[in-house]
Amino acid sequence: MASVRIGDLNPEQQAAVLAPNGPILVLAGAGSGKTRVLTYRIAHLLAERKAEVGEVLAVTFTNKAAGEMRERVASLLDGETRLPWVSTFHSACARILRQEAERIGYDRNFSIFDESDSMSMMRRVIEEAKLPDSPAPEQVRARIEQAKNEAVTPEEMLKAAEGGRETTIAHLYRLYQERLHAINAMDFSDLQLQTYLVFIRHPEVLARWQSRAAHLLVDEYQDTNHVQYLLVRALAERTQNLCVVGDEDQSIYRWRGADIRNILDFERDYPNAQIFKLEQNYRSTKTILAAAGAVIRNNTERKVKNLWTENDAGEQITYYTGVTERDEADFIAREIASLVATRGMRPADVVVFYRVNAQSRVIEEALVRRRIAYYVVGGVRFYEQRDIKDLLAYLRVIANPADVVSLERMVGVPPRGIGAKTFEAIAETAAQENITAFEALGRMEAYSKVALKIAKQAGALYGWMRELMMRAESAPVREILEAVVANSGFEAYLDALADAPQRQQNLAEMLAAASGFDTERSGGGLGEFLERVALVSDADQIDSRGGRVALMTLHTSKGLEYPAVFIAGMEEGLFPHSRSQESGEEIEEERRLCYVGMTRARNLLYLSNTLSRELYGQRQETRPSRFMAEVDPGLIRRIAPERPSGPIRPLSPREPYVDYSDSQLPETESLGGGGDGLRVGARVIHPAFGRGVIHRREGRGDAAKAWVNFERGGVKLLVLKFANLRLIGE
Repeated sequence: MASVRIGDLNPEQQAAVLAPNGPILVLAGAGSGKTRVLTYRIAHLLAERKAEVGEVLAVTFTNKAAGEMRERVASLLDGETRLPWVSTFHSACARILRQEAERIGYDRNFSIFDESDSMSMMRRVIEEAKLPDSPAPEQVRARIEQAKNEAVTPEEMLKAAEGGRETTIAHLYRLYQERLHAINAMDFSDLQLQTYLVFIRHPEVLARWQSRAAHLLVDEYQDTNHVQYLLVRALAERTQNLCVVGDEDQSIYRWRGADIRNILDFERDYPNAQIFKLEQNYRSTKTILAAAGAVIRNNTERKVKNLWTENDAGEQITYYTGVTERDEADFIAREIASLVATRGMRPADVVVFYRVNAQSRVIEEALVRRRIAYYVVGGVRFYEQRDIKDLLAYLRVIANPADVVSLERMVGVPPRGIGAKTFEAIAETAAQENITAFEALGRMEAYSKVALKIAKQAGALYGWMRELMMRAESAPVREILEAVVANSGFEAYLDALADAPQRQQNLAEMLAAASGFDTERSGGGLGEFLERVALVSDADQIDSRGGRVALMTLHTSKGLEYPAVFIAGMEEGLFPHSRSQESGEEIEEERRLCYVGMTRARNLLYLSNTLSRELYGQRQETRPSRFMAEVDPGLIRRIAPERPSGPIRPLSPREPYVDYSDSQLPETESLGGGGDGLRVGARVIHPAFGRGVIHRREGRGDAAKAWVNFERGGVKLLVLKFANLRLIGE
């Protein structure tokens, strides 16, 4: 195996890559090449025979990041056919449990429940438990997920509970886990907790996996929660060959259990740790880096880093304030159109970030009006669409016949007369004969409570499903899926629906996904395919190859970079969010979120807010985000009217214009107007924006522009030559 060339790395990166064995902390500032260090270190360990391929495990948080790491390691180890294990935390735990689940009473073909499956199960548990004053299912599930992230079992929660609501949730937690165990299923958070329980209850199992992770590398260590922290400590305990890379300034997942102390206290946990700082930024301009640095320096829970770059100063940061959220959205759409038309950018070079999903609607509408293609990251994922989940239910039952939740979904689509009453009979038979509900499905003809016609339908369904179960271990996933479609009548069922073309397109995409998996994994098996589907995240929806603008929340921004970044809604109560106002820790997390969003930008950064915003059905006046005051004004190009003196509302046709201070508007060349009659104060009508009043005017001839306050669209800057304005009577 050829040596890895490290001459392309800067001195700090080289030092981290070449560091001797033992615990290593790499503090990697935004855009400083952390993935480069991780992948080069892996390749260096293997190329210099300091580790065997089967002794290296690298873990990260998204499939996208894991895929990128695998590709980079493969290119550095050009010609090698055996590659190290690079995985997400959840995928790594699923792989471990496929081999070790029997130690905790599970079969290795267990199902992995997604959020909707988990919620369905939780509702059933609460309904059947009939405990007094049970909280809402969403609250119970959230508290149980929190417990699992903290490595707390039902027994431990019940022991620590002091009565009341917490005791009720602890009982529901126990019942929920019992129900999952009975049908051989785990939810997303179980993957990590159950792996940890296997390790602490079976030391010989832990020892085996410690050998498999003799060199453990962890990406984005600042985002680890407590159970992940415990897993990392357990795996690294024997060799201490642990290399973690992260940046406490980019810790933004406290709300889902991430503990910033994991990275801040690394030296306490590993007193002999080697510490390296990566401070050279390769991504952003000097201006963007200076602005982001000015914001994050206001946090106290951080290690001192001084990011710098050899990149150009670049353009000033654009800060726009609109009267309403529609003005803000129109500005964003207009700027994107201009970047594409005059700066040579592709729509895929642009991202629009926002703090909450509710902000996306008005931005989407503005992009549609300008015919700008876009996609929303974090919407309904492909595998969560109804018809796809119906198909997956068949596959999950084939892989795990004990999965009664998937079985109940499967028997009803396409409709075959097996309704709620028949399924009750199936469950009753299963309980009486101590068999799975799937086995009971095949015995309905002997059950007098079920009509013979329906029983025969159930028997036929059982028959061909049973045959597929026998083939599933060796057959390609595409072959199994095609057999399900053919035998179930699924395609004919889709054809009869009103949106049949879209459903058929989804089916074709599903078949293509199965083919792609078969080609890539060459016999990976149905269980592995279902595992991959279950672990798809929002980040996996991001596709920079398409010609579309990306819209997403700031929490989805980690690991991304774009030539042009827009952050909308820089307002108090929105960003930072109102829920964080009473907590210094949460304000610091919001500030880190702002820092992450800003440092996604390579060349251009736009920050915007409004004077008034309607959100969740209520309109209120707003104040600029405190984060805007933390940026040096010299770095900013401001485009904004100042706050009007009166309340903000749409302009009625007969209402005089609400006056704004001119201090933030461009200098006016002419306040009168040309021979076109479009003078200041004139009432006009526009094909798209409707009625309005001209507030200001500048320029002459083809360069003439006007600011018009429209009753529907707020204040717009229009080039009069192209504006198609028409004067209307007083």
